[in-house]
Parts: sequence; C-alpha cells; structure tokens
Amino acid sequence: MKIMKRKSHNLLILFLITVLILTGCGAKGYDSASGGTEAAQIVADADSGFQNNYGETKEMSAVDAEASIPEEGADEDNSSSPEISGQDLSSRKLIKTVSLTMETRTFDTLKKQLEDSIASFGGYVEQSSYDAPGGQSYRYYYLCVRIPSEHLDDFVSKAGKLGTITNQSESVQDVTLDYVDKTAYKDSLRTEYERVMELLEQAKDLEQILALESKLSDLRYEINSYESQLRTYDNQIDYSTVDINIREVEYEKETSDTVGSRIKGGFRNSLYGVRDFFVNSFVFLVSNLPVLVLLAAVAALAVLFLKKGRKLFLKKALKDENDSREVPEKKETSKE
Repeated sequence: MKIMKRKSHNLLILFLITVLILTGCGAKGYDSASGGTEAAQIVADADSGFQNNYGETKEMSAVDAEASIPEEGADEDNSSSPEISGQDLSSRKLIKTVSLTMETRTFDTLKKQLEDSIASFGGYVEQSSYDAPGGQSYRYYYLCVRIPSEHLDDFVSKAGKLGTITNQSESVQDVTLDYVDKTAYKDSLRTEYERVMELLEQAKDLEQILALESKLSDLRYEINSYESQLRTYDNQIDYSTVDINIREVEYEKETSDTVGSRIKGGFRNSLYGVRDFFVNSFVFLVSNLPVLVLLAAVAALAVLFLKKGRKLFLKKALKDENDSREVPEKKETSKE
C-alpha cells in the first residue's frame, strides 16, 4: 500500500508540474525570470528521488528504482527486489579464465592442430606471440584464445590430447550482482530519460528547453557508459579466456628404463650437445666479428710495438757496451 501511495503521490506531483508549465506558457504577461525558475525546478525534480510519506527526499539508487516499479500481479506488500537463486547457475554471470602450460617435441604440428581446434569450436585468437631464440632449437608460442563458454571444457580436454600439459589453472569471477545493479540502474536512467523527453516536448520557453536538453545530454552519457560496461561483461561471459604457453623440448621420455634405452638417450643428448656447441660457437663468432677484428688489430699493433721496442733496446745496449770499451783505450794512449 505504501508503494501505491508513493506512486500516486509522484504522479500527482508530475501532473501539477505539467499543468503549471502549460498554464505559465499560455498566460498573458509571462515573466521570463519565473520561467527560468520553473525550468530549474523541473531539472531538480528529474535529478531528485521519490518523496516518502514524511516529506523527506532521498536519492533513488538503481535497486530502489527497480523495486519502486511493482510487477503486474505481484503482491503489494512485497516491496523487495527478487534475488537470484544461488542454485540457478544458468542465470549467473560467470567470467572464466583458464591457463595452460604445454610442452611438445612436434612444435609445428601442435601449433597447427591448436589453431584448427580453436576455429572448430567457434573461438578466435585474441593475441599471440612467437619466440625463436637465435642459436637455440627451443621455440616458444603464446596464445590468448577466446572460446565460447559452453565449449570451454571440451576445448581444454582436446588440447590435453594434442600436447603434454605440465600446468593447468582456472579462475572464475562471479559478476552477477554487479551486472544486475548496472542493468537496473541503466533501466531507471532510461525511464528518467523518457520522462524528461516528455517535459521537453511540452516546454516552450528557451531557458526551459536548454535546461532540459542539458539534462538529456547527461542522461545519454550515463546510459551509454552503462551499456558499454554491460557489453564488455557480455563478451567476457559468453567467451571464456584461455592462455596457452607452448614450449618446445628436445628430449623425449622413454617408456622403459633399460640399459639400451639409457645409452640411446645419452648418445642422442650428446649429439644434441655437440651440435648446439658448434652452432652457438659459429653464431658467437659471426655476431661478434667486428669486435674480434678490432681486438686482432690491437693485438697486432701491440706485438709490432713490442718487437720494435725490443730491437731499439738491444741496439742501445750494444752501443753502450761498445762505448764502454773505447774509453780505456783512449786513456792509455794519452799516458804514453
């Protein structure tokens, strides 16, 4: 009964405001200052919430807006908004994210099979990254995949059969309450938008029209903002995110642990090691060739200077020795 009284009271206020506008616009000697006051009052009424039985005005939240409009055939005493049952999982808004880490020796085959599997389940690749380090045979491939939520489990199961999953994690974010709140508030804004549009159609004063159009612009901005957020939620809910990290490995686990298999595995690993050593050495020499040439030139100049210095040192030493022998002979000649 309180809700019905409140609704009747609000309709009465809206009717009186409309009558005052029409009367004010048609009366003789209309004062422009009073028209501006009425326009400000209309915008204030559009911004304000409903008025309770005690005359106290309060802001109308999204949940209050939804609860204030009773459904047809509903009990008048039931003023609370219905809550989503926790058991009804189909009506809940869940955002699922799965992370997979895979290893394979057939890198190119796994990459092609995964891409075909994504397309067969109606998904798409949102982001990808390929890395092939120079001089190494290990390659890496990262995929950010969007898969329809109803096919998520089937896709993960098939991916596990295509390659070896070494790590798997899953997270679920429940956005049901936030989704319901945003939807309810968007609907209440649309209702307010339609109400202000009706007032704009009846307004004839320029100041009233400008005030109402400004209010409509603000309402359109808020409605578009909530619609954008809801569209983002819908995309994340309808298409789950799967992060896949693929690493190429050079070894293969043996099914048996016999002496022959161990020798075979060790010999193969040794060949891989020798190959990687020569490949890495060749890449190092080629990539650092300018530095090596510069070091070789500096070393050659250093050896040349050392040889020249050694010759000069020996020549000076021989000269000093010869000079020391000639001095006594001259002294003996002078005494005679």
